[in-house]
Amino acid sequence: MSVLDCFHGASVIVTGASSGIGRELAQRLLQLGARVTVVARREERLHELARGLDDPGRLLVVAGDLAERALSERVVALAAARFGAIDILINNAGISMNARFADCDPEVHRRMMDVNYFGALYLTRAALPYLVARGGRLFFISSIVGKRGFPTRSGYSAAKFALHGLFESLRVELAEQGVFVGILAPGYTDTEIRGTALDASGMPRGERGMTRGDVMSATQVAERILHAVATRRRETVLTIGGRFMVWLNRLLPALADRVAARVVG
Repeated sequence: MSVLDCFHGASVIVTGASSGIGRELAQRLLQLGARVTVVARREERLHELARGLDDPGRLLVVAGDLAERALSERVVALAAARFGAIDILINNAGISMNARFADCDPEVHRRMMDVNYFGALYLTRAALPYLVARGGRLFFISSIVGKRGFPTRSGYSAAKFALHGLFESLRVELAEQGVFVGILAPGYTDTEIRGTALDASGMPRGERGMTRGDVMSATQVAERILHAVATRRRETVLTIGGRFMVWLNRLLPALADRVAARVVG
């Protein structure tokens, strides 16, 4: 028996499912027999997930921008109506940036918070009664930059730091109600988010920022996320480099600054 058998028949919401990690998560969950509600802005990409499914009814597509609170309430209402419950919520949707703070329009920072933090907050709040009713699992997908700030990622980092604070608070608050809360921080991952990162004006860069070090595939990250959800891992930093950076920042912050300056361009 695999630890991933826990997903069979479970009602799972995955955000940011039109590409990258979210898409890999949704595909794998469907393979495992889960009933999956997928959320993203690109509706046609979400419908592609139904191809080859033995039972297309196990997939529910809801398109829209999670920065809008009404969408979260709609997602939860539709998922509960279709599947009768919500067992697992994986807050994966996110948008990044690549610009120096002094050059950056403050609206870029607002967009980072609206999508990366408030999008997760709204959906978590709407799904909470259903998660409590099922003793469910709530997971946030963060980033190494939510553990340590990096140059040219100030708005993204700030939003992920906020997400980490929300995670720690909810982990304590919801434990007595039987809801398990976890967070996972991937390192650099080969996904579209690196090319769609906003520039200083708030427009997609259209090119990937330069990074140095190991880059994981979206498939690898998705598998690690599902294992963390299945085994109820409270907090996971995926890469050795990421764990080293967290350790270095805690013990030798000046050296961590120099490392951060070299790994992001």
